[in-house]
Amino acid sequence: MNIHQLSVRYQHEQDRILMSLNTADGHEMQIWLTRRIILGLWPLLNRLAIDHFAVPADAKSDGFVDLKALDHKTRTMLADMRRQEVLQTLDFQTPYKSGTGSKPLGDTPLLLTEINLSPLKNGALHLRFHEKLEGVTPARSFEMQIPPEIIFSLLQLLGMAVQQSQWSMAGDAPVLENEVEPSLLSDLRPVYLN
Repeated sequence: MNIHQLSVRYQHEQDRILMSLNTADGHEMQIWLTRRIILGLWPLLNRLAIDHFAVPADAKSDGFVDLKALDHKTRTMLADMRRQEVLQTLDFQTPYKSGTGSKPLGDTPLLLTEINLSPLKNGALHLRFHEKLEGVTPARSFEMQIPPEIIFSLLQLLGMAVQQSQWSMAGDAPVLENEVEPSLLSDLRPVYLN
């Protein structure tokens, strides 16, 4: 599943974050992220960015860099540099096009109750999203692989949505600094990744 567009927006009325993605093959997936899920997911995504995605996969496979040999501060700095490099190449201006494809999960966004993350040797991240609600059968789920560039984009968009939510994340501050342009947050308009 290749991601064509990604949108992460805080929904004030729901007090949740809605992550929407369009795939290159014409599918749209929508996922509700609650504060509880974000509290667990945010530090894990940051740790994966630092421990696995701070250096491109080709540099690791060529033997140029061994992340395990570097200290945490150096890995954090490399991850932040990589994040900034990736963010400069992305389109945050084109609006997300909702409702343009089929919705394999149905019209109601999946309420994320469990997520499994696994870094892969090819440099991608395998994600498995689950919705297990009491009294609702069958449980909904889907899985996908995303490249490191999308991970850094997802971190950026999630960081912006968490700032908009004003959820207290004390003690769970992001490992990577989210240097977000104040103008992007001041009017609380949606931000898109294409």
